[in-house]
Amino acid sequence: MSVMTMSAVTPGAFAPAPPPRIRIDWFELTCLPCGEVAGYVENQRIVRPVFPRGIRLERGRPLCGRCGGLLLSGERGVAFSRGTIG
Repeated sequence: MSVMTMSAVTPGAFAPAPPPRIRIDWFELTCLPCGEVAGYVENQRIVRPVFPRGIRLERGRPLCGRCGGLLLSGERGVAFSRGTIG
């Protein structure tokens, strides 16, 4: 006489864990004199200009690439991909 045993395996028990979602905290850099959005700061360290040479640095300070005005922080948000920033 032979005895058969079965092990209980739940469906999806061996499925890989979903990749963690990337969270990007961002805020705009807006020019005070001309009101133009010059770029974005992502995760408090990456600066991305909206247009080429949109942000320039003088003595470590970010300035507007169009008029040379002071850049201030504008809108803020959280995104899960770069395409949804702004």
